[in-house]
Amino acid sequence: MPELSSLPIHQQQLRELELTSKETTTIHWPRTRDSEIKVMRDEQSGVVFLEHMPDLQAHYESKTFSKKTEAEVQTREGLLTLRRNDDLDRRFEQTKDYINGRSVCDFGTGRGLYLDKAVSIADQVSGVEIRQDLRDLILNRLGSSVPVYSDISLASNPFDIVTLFHVLEHIPDQIGVLKSILSQLAPGGRVFVEVPHARDFLTEEVQSAAYCDFTYWSEHLVLHTKKSLETFLRHAGFVDVSVTGFQRYGLANHMYWLQHGKPGGHEHYSHLVDEKTDAAYRQNLINRDKTDTLVAVAVRP
Repeated sequence: MPELSSLPIHQQQLRELELTSKETTTIHWPRTRDSEIKVMRDEQSGVVFLEHMPDLQAHYESKTFSKKTEAEVQTREGLLTLRRNDDLDRRFEQTKDYINGRSVCDFGTGRGLYLDKAVSIADQVSGVEIRQDLRDLILNRLGSSVPVYSDISLASNPFDIVTLFHVLEHIPDQIGVLKSILSQLAPGGRVFVEVPHARDFLTEEVQSAAYCDFTYWSEHLVLHTKKSLETFLRHAGFVDVSVTGFQRYGLANHMYWLQHGKPGGHEHYSHLVDEKTDAAYRQNLINRDKTDTLVAVAVRP
């Protein structure tokens, strides 16, 4: 493995925080779903990360927003269209007590759908999005009263809370971005972070080849564990850090992966699983620290 100074920044930060090492890092998966980039894993910490970074600037510049309600997933075989998981309402429910009557900024807001819901209860709503086409889309829909910045440093007033929903794993300099977010929070302000979990049941326990081929992506530079996510937040200056597991996809989805090796089971097999059984299954994954998602809340001193 190369010396620290020659590593990409996402690997440098993991090494500096003693979450990876030369001796404990192995090749976890030979490729991502859309490229031949190797997926690495530290066998001691459990952190999963890419061997090297793709050309992210060119990647994002080539993207255009989609007005489709379905999710579009790029694979090596072509474009896969899937029904989106119903995360928006759930995320709003999880954060509404934090944003009610307060100033909120959704970092990496994408099409800004969370902003649409936040304006109903928040005092002030803003977003951060690097893509100009998406900023234009939000401006046309919500108007200038909901500013969307290309960089959080452009905001003139401090926020009470900044949300990041499946954004942090896309960022090379995660510590730097978390420090920037900290500087834009009012004292006592919070950050709410949702990321994929490195200890996902289907990758770590089952080791499903079909699922690994699907879930590992060249945009996901680092997949955190509870410890690594807490370590990053504390190193950036946050206190009162709480990291918990959350399971986005339930038993029907997992049954379909195990039987067919394909996504979409939460739709195709929904008739096979009742609500009580599904809730118990999700709770079992939470108890075992094998969820597909982590949620962290941390405070600016």
